Amino acid sequence: MQLSPTRNSATAAIREAAEWLLRMREKPLNANELDDFEHWRTQSQEHVQAWRKAESLSHKLQSIPSRLGMAVLDRPQSTDRREFIKLLSVLMVAVPTGTLAYKQLPWGSWVADHQTAIGEQRTLTLADGSKLHINTDSAVDVDFNPHQRLVTLHRGEIYLESGHDALARPLWVQTSHGRLVALGTKFIVRTEKNRSYLGVTEGAVDAIPKENIHQNLIVHAGHEVTFNAYQMSDAAALNDNASAWVEGAIYADHMPIEQFIEEIGRYRKGVLKCDPSVAGIKVSGAFQLNDPDRILDALQKTRPVRVVWRTRYWGVVHSST
Repeated sequence: MQLSPTRNSATAAIREAAEWLLRMREKPLNANELDDFEHWRTQSQEHVQAWRKAESLSHKLQSIPSRLGMAVLDRPQSTDRREFIKLLSVLMVAVPTGTLAYKQLPWGSWVADHQTAIGEQRTLTLADGSKLHINTDSAVDVDFNPHQRLVTLHRGEIYLESGHDALARPLWVQTSHGRLVALGTKFIVRTEKNRSYLGVTEGAVDAIPKENIHQNLIVHAGHEVTFNAYQMSDAAALNDNASAWVEGAIYADHMPIEQFIEEIGRYRKGVLKCDPSVAGIKVSGAFQLNDPDRILDALQKTRPVRVVWRTRYWGVVHSST
């Protein structure tokens, strides 16, 4: 009696097929590699089916807009290889399910000009002298042409220090929720699933919701707002911690531990959560974001908490009392 493929073995076959697809894209296989591939492909029915999905994905990517589809297979140098193989594995399952499925996928994030991994930060000097600081797990496109300077934030968070432009071109930042027009300024932009955040540290920014341009709001230095595609929040005083990440730090002043853990979790791969038993515990201090695990160790020494690890990438903060 032939056993049905297990979920784990089928998942492994998909991942291996993704790796073969990437290897073939990077360079032609030599004779020995071709033999290895053929041995792998015919090893089991799961491998045969996984490679069919890989071929289907490759054909699908050639049939959609080239700036999106084939750019996915041309792995950006900044993209971690393991994360990229994981992406291909997801696409192998998701994309072939329908001809229009690609429209629901976050292509912009996958083929962006500049990407950072979880825990990585980067600073770029743009053509006009502007400084673009890119926070953890972010994806950004930069498009300067004779008429405009456009920065598109597909995912994550940036801090932009606008430079002087001899051509007097407007400087815009685009998110999925709207457009921000810099008025000689320094500002933070973060995009999330249902909203975007703007914090202005110098100058002013005109924030314009995507679907309701008449709801625009000029946000001045020392203020912050959130907005979706239709409306703006009222301007509030800028959080003192808003741009601390640019210095590689987080400053907490009686910050609820749930908020603190959520924040440092952005800089660490995996899942980090709080048990209800820690409700009410506050955190204060200055912490360096380049070593989240060290922050967790310090937290356990200075607060009545302990971190219980289910796996290396899944931790829950419990009360130790």
